[in-house]
Amino acid sequence: MNGADDMPRNTLAEKMENLRQALAPEGQRPLSDAAVATAIAAAAGDDTAVNENTLYRLRTGRIDNPSMRTLTAIAKHYEVLTDYFDPHASWDPRELRLVTAALARVEVRGVVLRLATLPEDKVTALGRLLDAS
Repeated sequence: MNGADDMPRNTLAEKMENLRQALAPEGQRPLSDAAVATAIAAAAGDDTAVNENTLYRLRTGRIDNPSMRTLTAIAKHYEVLTDYFDPHASWDPRELRLVTAALARVEVRGVVLRLATLPEDKVTALGRLLDAS
């Protein structure tokens, strides 16, 4: 790592807690670790997928190197990409959830792939056009 831009923006524990807080149902407290573990187990059809203790330990920084299986299960539960957990990523959990949902749509993926090949000035012009509508 060479400079400030290379430093992790958030620890895994901070990202876990940010995710939990940001995606709590409107006007409600965040789900408990037990409730999240139960929901993950139900969705996976596997009660060993991720347990309450693991979630608590990740969220409080007591462990910081979960398996990809664990991260994938958590990401799936919160409907975000596993990229959210990258220490160099600066995703906002709410934005990431919207991006994940958008990319699940075939039409949106097609547009994104087309945008990826456009020059920056064309992308900027399209952004301004969308902002004006």
